[in-house]
Amino acid sequence: MKKSTLNVITLALVLINLVLTVLLTFSLVSTNKKTNNLITKVSEIIDLDVGGVVNSDSSSSGNVGESDIEYIDVISGESDSITISFTSGGKSHYVVMKISLGLNTKARDYKTKRTSIDNGMKLIVSTITKEAQKYSYDAIEKNMVKIENDLLLALQDQFETDCIYSVTIYSVVTQ
Repeated sequence: MKKSTLNVITLALVLINLVLTVLLTFSLVSTNKKTNNLITKVSEIIDLDVGGVVNSDSSSSGNVGESDIEYIDVISGESDSITISFTSGGKSHYVVMKISLGLNTKARDYKTKRTSIDNGMKLIVSTITKEAQKYSYDAIEKNMVKIENDLLLALQDQFETDCIYSVTIYSVVTQ
């Protein structure tokens, strides 16, 4: 009789332990989900790598599709060509560039910045000229990707926006 009473008590304790383990597991899982959501939101705000998705510096969100990008040509006066002059060895050299800006239409400040960009073409041309003149005449064609990246960062800083998603130099003529 003592033996069966101990078996019943042991069985009851095992069942109680099982029930408490299940309750503990479900409470921890829901807490973990809430914690993970909070960490994800905070890291998105400060542009950290979350779950293998890299938020680039040039976009306001990590998922920018090609259909979300609007391309506009940079216009200098009446022409879409920007002429930059260099002097080296007593000779004048010219680089003629055509540049396109990719704007993220899904950015929260797209509409206001689009207007600012349209009205600020002279500032954009000036920034392009300053960035290009950081390089020598001979180094221009070799450093196109670096120039594009530097221009992107400079224009994002100038307009204080991530709406400017890309800068593309699509035509370069050196003389």
